[in-house]
Amino acid sequence: MIKRGIFIILMCMVAGASLWPARAQESNNSVVVAMQPPVDLEAATISRFDENKRDLLENLFVGLTRFNASSGQIEPYLAKAWAVSADGLTWTFNLRDDIQWVEVRGGESSVVRPVVAGDVVFAIQRACDPNRPSPVTSNMAIIVGCREVATALNSWEITQDVLDQRIGVKALDDQTVEFKLLFPAAYFLTLTALPEFRPLPAERAIGNTPWPLGTDILTSGAWVVKAWDASQMSLEANPFWPLERTGNLDSVTVRFDVGPDVLASQFSNGDVAIARADALTTASIGATDASLVKTTEGETLTLLGFSLEYPDLNNPLLRRALALAIDHDYIAQNVVVGDAKFLAATRFTPRNVIAAPSAPGAGFDPVAAQQLLADSGHAGCAFSQRLSVAVENDAIATLIAQLTIQQWQINLGCPDGTFELVVLTRQEVVNDAHANIDFSDEQTRHPIWLITWSADYPDANAWTADALHCQFGYLRVGRACDNTDTLFDQAGLNSDIRARLDAYTRAETDLFGPSGSFPVIPIIMTSQSRIQQKWLSGVASYGPFQFDRWVANQSE
Repeated sequence: MIKRGIFIILMCMVAGASLWPARAQESNNSVVVAMQPPVDLEAATISRFDENKRDLLENLFVGLTRFNASSGQIEPYLAKAWAVSADGLTWTFNLRDDIQWVEVRGGESSVVRPVVAGDVVFAIQRACDPNRPSPVTSNMAIIVGCREVATALNSWEITQDVLDQRIGVKALDDQTVEFKLLFPAAYFLTLTALPEFRPLPAERAIGNTPWPLGTDILTSGAWVVKAWDASQMSLEANPFWPLERTGNLDSVTVRFDVGPDVLASQFSNGDVAIARADALTTASIGATDASLVKTTEGETLTLLGFSLEYPDLNNPLLRRALALAIDHDYIAQNVVVGDAKFLAATRFTPRNVIAAPSAPGAGFDPVAAQQLLADSGHAGCAFSQRLSVAVENDAIATLIAQLTIQQWQINLGCPDGTFELVVLTRQEVVNDAHANIDFSDEQTRHPIWLITWSADYPDANAWTADALHCQFGYLRVGRACDNTDTLFDQAGLNSDIRARLDAYTRAETDLFGPSGSFPVIPIIMTSQSRIQQKWLSGVASYGPFQFDRWVANQSE
């Protein structure tokens, strides 16, 4: 789950002088984005870590809803309104009738036809059809029949009638699309903002060939493709776009021939306006002007988990003592392996996702940790057995585990040998984390394990609830169901954003607050860094780049 670095470079020409000079700008507001070239623009097979493709899909294709990272809200997009049935299983979206499929021929943009509900149905059916590109994530499995059809390639013939009858998506008319879900999910509006759910034109997406077919592409988003070859993609503001733009960009050139090795020099020359960058590049540029570097929480959390079938560890006072004895900042600052850069994590859920809890976490308090250790009956780390800490065979994971054990030795007075580091394969550690808690004498798991967790979609439900729910959570520590899980369930059913936020805040406080039970201990979070010229604004700190929200200020 460790995220790989992705480099995105934005070049812009503006007049004026600064420490990092910018070039003279043409009459229109034109910027250049440089990134690794996508293999295709097939949304159904997109990785949650592929920011290159996500940036392109976000700007070229309209979604039913849209994530506004600046406000932390889901907004209407192709869907102007929606309704959910009383049982939470049927969602009905009313679509705008003025979003168009646009193509560019001979340098001129023209309308082909409106985007209709049938395009949404086609995209979902196409993704669920095992004969065509099938989803690599579980996000679409919430739709009735999608998983059943996607895994039935060798079981029965997939026909259009099968897709129509078994998959729970239907066009009621051109402006109305209906989804049937397997279970109620208030966060479905977050899912419908993802690339996987975006409509496709059936006339241009043929067979099992990944979308699009060469340069024969229709787009439905705020930008159209003027030209596309191996070295670059030229985008222009969609002249038929009916929605308000908050930014002032007219055109964007996406370059595929600018690598990370020249990023710093391109930025210092004023050729680059913004880029996602690695730790070395941001450190180099930040040493000259720290205000040019923006660092936010990333998408991968490293955590320690407990197997609660071990009597010593089935004690919340002991787990809280171990949590409060960890200086997260110290670990984040000392995990230096390659280009990795981390931030301290005393909470589980990042602050920038939908319904992100406002719980502050317990933090670092060695005095309170020592008292809790004594109250738990384990003063001086007197445990009934040596506690092994399982980590995968990875330099970063091993270093984090070593630093954590060192923290317990320093801040709790644990003698050498109290904890044993055990290096396993990645799958063996996953087995520890995801195991059921019915073990035999011959088949036990390690008392403590270190693993990473990344969410499939930017919603609090995909973090704490999907990870730690007593029945449905992926991390099976063996915790008994309690009020925390009731809060998870309530938040998953309530579409009111304030009610969801409150429920997740209370749940996270129960787990990781000053009196938290700490079934797991968040340790550090990956960081996302970008370098950004001072004259560019409107860039959200989380999620894909949204070019229509960016403002290039020519006066700076």
